[in-house]
Amino acid sequence: MKARGRTTSLLISLSIFGVANGAEPVRDPLTVLSSLADRMYTFGETTGKAADMIDAEVKAADEIRRYVASGATDGLLAKETGGQSPLAAAAYMGYPNVVEALLASKLVKSHINDSDRMGMTPWIAANFSMKQSLWTCNPAVFDDPYKFLPMIVTQPYYLSNPTSPYRKARELLEAAGAVSDLAAAKELWLSNCTNGSEDAKAKVRASSDLQMTLQGLGAADLVGQAIKMRKKAAEAQRK
Repeated sequence: MKARGRTTSLLISLSIFGVANGAEPVRDPLTVLSSLADRMYTFGETTGKAADMIDAEVKAADEIRRYVASGATDGLLAKETGGQSPLAAAAYMGYPNVVEALLASKLVKSHINDSDRMGMTPWIAANFSMKQSLWTCNPAVFDDPYKFLPMIVTQPYYLSNPTSPYRKARELLEAAGAVSDLAAAKELWLSNCTNGSEDAKAKVRASSDLQMTLQGLGAADLVGQAIKMRKKAAEAQRK
């Protein structure tokens, strides 16, 4: 009877992780996030549809909910190369459903204000909106196709999403108890985005909503880059 009880318990545990019946085990959050970023890029290169990207993010969040519900904790605070936790990475990439799924864990919520090695908390990461403004922080990104192209093809997710991903991520973090430190966020951006224009730096210093400011700057810089690229292409055709 004891052996049968242990076997039943093991089968239940395996089924929770998706191992039973040949299903793949539930992946840890950082692996899910990495896979999601790849899927976003693939959709950007193929269909280009925001709906496909939004659906992929929702499905990734569902997978993380299963991970949290399984009782697993090892991957919830794991750090990637840059020292970011899954929550900070999700906020940095603008994945609000993933942020919400992670915050379902009491363990994650208790570490909501943890910072990475650079000093960035999840709340600050959401405000930076880097997938929409990295080129404002560092204009050299425009000259690096390996960085710029994956970002440009995924813009439909950020610009055509009915709900602003970064704004929603910030709202979820604040509702869960994240510290809203605007001064620290500005200082971190200014100290790390030294290649940004003087105009951008001045607007960051004066901003009362850093997220909105950086998204606006990012959009303007992206339009400016598109105009330059069209002019360059037109000149090449005339030669």
